[in-house]
Amino acid sequence: MRKDDTPHRRRRGPLGLLPGLLLGLLLTGCSALERQHEALLVLGDLAAGEGPSRLKQRVPPPDREGLTYAVEGRGYVADLYHPPSPRRGTLILVHGLTDAGRRDPRLMDFARTLARAGFTVLVPELDGLRDFSVGMREVEGIADAVRHASATLPMAGEGPALAAISFATGPALLAAMQPDIAHRVRFVIAVGGYYDLTDMLRYATTGEDRGGTGLRAPPPQRDLRWAMLQSQLHTLEDAEDRQRLAALAKRRLAGDEGPVPELADLGEHGQALLALVVNRDPARVTSLLAALPPSLRDAFDALDLASRDLDALAARLVLVHGPDDRVIPVSHSRRLRAALPAGQARLFEAGGLGHVEVSSHWRDAWTLWRAIHHVLRLGEGEGRNR
Repeated sequence: MRKDDTPHRRRRGPLGLLPGLLLGLLLTGCSALERQHEALLVLGDLAAGEGPSRLKQRVPPPDREGLTYAVEGRGYVADLYHPPSPRRGTLILVHGLTDAGRRDPRLMDFARTLARAGFTVLVPELDGLRDFSVGMREVEGIADAVRHASATLPMAGEGPALAAISFATGPALLAAMQPDIAHRVRFVIAVGGYYDLTDMLRYATTGEDRGGTGLRAPPPQRDLRWAMLQSQLHTLEDAEDRQRLAALAKRRLAGDEGPVPELADLGEHGQALLALVVNRDPARVTSLLAALPPSLRDAFDALDLASRDLDALAARLVLVHGPDDRVIPVSHSRRLRAALPAGQARLFEAGGLGHVEVSSHWRDAWTLWRAIHHVLRLGEGEGRNR
């Protein structure tokens, strides 16, 4: 987990790799050329961020509409991006951990790119992903977005797709398995997502990637443990513990290396949470998790995909993960793919990605282009639910 899980886009594009990509286009059948060329334009637009691109030159900007809706009395706010040419149905874009929520500038760039590619993009505001108190409330919110989209938005009869960023992957997949909507969700895109929360926390605090089957993972980001602390404070009942630990997390995330509060100065549950966060011994993680307050353990277990039966997931899954991810190692997407029936999930290990940020070097533009092409193809109705 990190303070900002929205996609980062840099303005330098993969110009050095364009000749190879264009050659690949020329070697394929003519019937696929249009879509493949469009995937190349989308790739260039992702690289450009707010800057100029060929896609922006060819396709006018989508209209963004702020809206409110309710499902069974539960109210939501969202942004809806209307594409100039609605050709690929509706896609619900779930933001990651960011206090800007649906209005994060980089997320808005991403939504505009998707809309230029022909998707009607719905971006719901999810409070728990804004204030770092994510839980089953966000699962319900995503499921309600699917219910709303299915009833009101273009191509509703074929069902919407989902795209989730980083830690939003778990809630999005759990939402997609709800019995009343499981067969409405056409496909799910997960960028830098997790699978096993215990292993994710072990990596964040100790650097050990136990799910990596012996492969070395890059060291975790320095502030990752403090973002993890911030995300769990809502589970503590003691207001003084919350206040002290929130101040600590804020200082650390701002780069302040001041003293850590003594465990004795905190209540029992605050002590347990801080002990887990500052621990650096991989062997102690399981026992430290067991010592957490019941409210935190319950919330943790509810979002852990590794302990869930995934048979109810009917949608296709598109996993995009950077092999050098320093927030959630790529082993999580590999294990998630392996947990599903053969062919249901495709994994694109894109060297051009860090966590959810796109590298300015674009070392692996080919893999990113293939992932985009696959998403565009799914949006046109190919490769539907199993």
